[in-house]
Amino acid sequence: MVAATFIGLAMGYYLDRWLGTTPWLTLSFLVLGIVSGFRNIFILTTRELRRQEQTDQEQSDSDRDKS
Repeated sequence: MVAATFIGLAMGYYLDRWLGTTPWLTLSFLVLGIVSGFRNIFILTTRELRRQEQTDQEQSDSDRDKS
């Protein structure tokens, strides 16, 4: 999340300096970086929850077979 935020901030800052649009591109790219960071957290969390559910399901199936 931090990397995406800093990348967006840096891109916006350098584009602002190059195009002379201070502070609009910096703010826009900062917001895009923050949104991207939260999206990455959401994707990773969803993936981990699915993995845990699959592991729990396999474990319960294994326990049921032993009984």
